Formats: sequence, structure tokens, C-alpha cells
Amino acid sequence: MSNPQAIIDLGTNTFQLLVADKSPHDGSLRILYEDHQPVGLGKGAMETGLLQLDAMARALEALERFLWHAQDRGCTSIEGVGTSILRNTRNAGAFIDLVEAQLNIPIKVISGIQEAEYIFQGIRNSLPNPWNEVSMVMDIGGGSVEFIIFQGLDVLYKTSLELGGLKLQSLYHVDGEFDLQIEDELDSHIYNELIDVFDAIAFYRPSSLIGAAGAFETLADIQLEHGYLEKIQKVNALDLAGFYLLKDKMAKMSLSERQGIPGMKAFRASMIPYANNLIDQVLHQGIIESFWMSMYSLKEGYWYSRQE
Repeated sequence: MSNPQAIIDLGTNTFQLLVADKSPHDGSLRILYEDHQPVGLGKGAMETGLLQLDAMARALEALERFLWHAQDRGCTSIEGVGTSILRNTRNAGAFIDLVEAQLNIPIKVISGIQEAEYIFQGIRNSLPNPWNEVSMVMDIGGGSVEFIIFQGLDVLYKTSLELGGLKLQSLYHVDGEFDLQIEDELDSHIYNELIDVFDAIAFYRPSSLIGAAGAFETLADIQLEHGYLEKIQKVNALDLAGFYLLKDKMAKMSLSERQGIPGMKAFRASMIPYANNLIDQVLHQGIIESFWMSMYSLKEGYWYSRQE
């Protein structure tokens, strides 16, 4: 009998819902329903250290929607997973208590390293088997970025840095948005924050970069619309030359122009230039040979962890 579970990833920028059960054939993840909502829980909180009332109202509305969809599909287990913004705001506990009181959704706030571990578990279960080459996973959230270098089932390096797209946007912007005039300062900040990651890349020499859903999924959608991909699958090889061509074009565009790019999710248009600069600095180390995107990330990895 099907026993669907609902996992909610409460991200700094986006809330994501996964409703899934075990495949009757091999016990793997069988997705029954997915949803995402651009909540922007971190808006205003980056500067103040406090979740804002309007952001919490948007969050409750999204969670109520998710709860309805989960219950409609017969979920007996609904869990929320909190990441960067709930790790770092002073009133996160009050918000979590409010969600539990109003919606009966328990929220578990995880550390950055725990987040990296769940992300790896999700990614590893999306890849073709065998996948033996040394590879690097990169997950760009609104608040944090996770890096995991692995070979087979062995994790060689993992870290979580408060370097997400919304975080960078709060620090470097012109009238709230990306502009080429802040790019040098932005790149210098990213480079300094990634020194340890660059050292790990030089030591372990991963040949593939695998982006975990989120911003990478939007890049894949854009590459699909521009003819670099034929279709979106569980794991997709992205075109490196296409990435750089589109990166340079997007950096010169206004927000409204980026929102009009075929394949662009409008709510990601603000953050994409920051994500592109993060990805560029990793690729610029000259060791990565191939660039991939997996549709799996934190919520899928958390689901797998619950089956153990």
C-alpha cells in the first residue's frame, strides 16, 4: 500500500514541496507531486537579522497551500526542513512555533553541513549507476551555497558557505539589482570566500560539476529554449560554451529583460547573475571538464534519509 510522505524545503528565497513514496519495483523515490513557491522569506532579514512580517505571511500562505496538496494525496507524514534563513534569524523560533501551532507542520532546522549531506544523498540517487569519476556538487540557495566533492559513495570534501544569491544581492547591488558596475567588487568577495573550495578542487581534481536543482534548473530551462538541450531529464549535461554566452548576455540586461528570456523563471531573474558569477569562479579553476544539472537536491536527499 502506498504511504506517501511530504517534505517541505523552507529555503531563503523559495519553498519547495515534494510528495513521494517508494517505487513498488525497486524502492526508489517515486514522485507523486511537486510544487515551489517564491516566498522570499529572507527579504529584509539579510539586513536586519529578523524575519519580516510580510515575508512570514507569504510563508504561511505557501505552507497552507502545500499542506492542502499533501493531504489531498493521502500524506500521513509532513515535515519541514529549515535552512540558512532559519539558522540565522533571531525570531526564527517564533516563526517555527507559529507554523506548528497553525498548520501542525513540524520544522527541523538543519546545519549547513547537514544540508550538504542531504543534498549529496539526493544527487547521488539521481545519477547513472555507476558514476565513478571524482565530481563536485554545488547547490546555490538564497542564503547559502553547499559544495560536496565525492567519488562513488565516498564524500571527500563538504562545506556550506553563507554565499547564496539573495545574500550576495543584499551586499552588492545598484538600486536593489545586479549591475555590471558592481561585478568586480562582487567577484572579489566571492573569490575570497571560496579560497578553501578552490584548494579542495586543486587537491581532489573533480572532473564534473553537478548543479543541484534551483538556479541550475533555471539554467537548464534556458539552455533548452536556446537549443543547447533536447529535453529536461533527471540528470542533464549542460553546454559550457552556452553557459558563458548566456551569462555574458544576462549580465548586461536589466531585470525586466532577464525576466523575458525564454525559459527564465521570473522569480529567479534577480538572483541568476549572482549564481552565474559563483558558477563561473568554480569553472574558472580550469579543472572541471563537464557541467551537469540534477533535478534532485535537499528534499529528495531528506526523503531518502527517512527510508533508512
